[in-house]
Amino acid sequence: MVIDYTASWCEPCKFMEPIIKTMASKYTDVDFINIDVDELSDVMQEFGVQAMPTFLLLKQGKEVERVVEAKKDELEKKIQIHKAV
Repeated sequence: MVIDYTASWCEPCKFMEPIIKTMASKYTDVDFINIDVDELSDVMQEFGVQAMPTFLLLKQGKEVERVVEAKKDELEKKIQIHKAV
């Protein structure tokens, strides 16, 4: 599962939005969830998210990787590593 912590005012988040949609279409066996930090700030705090965008990769409910900022290549690489495991 990939959780995308985003905000409507965040320009890098807007840049990543179509990229995330493409990844979701490509990796159909991975769930992609979008969380607006302004609407769900308690969830943001629970996972220690301090910058947007932040992407958490979870397996069986546990964080296995984290990508901070709009680093699409790093995010895709980590998705490929963890979906194969």
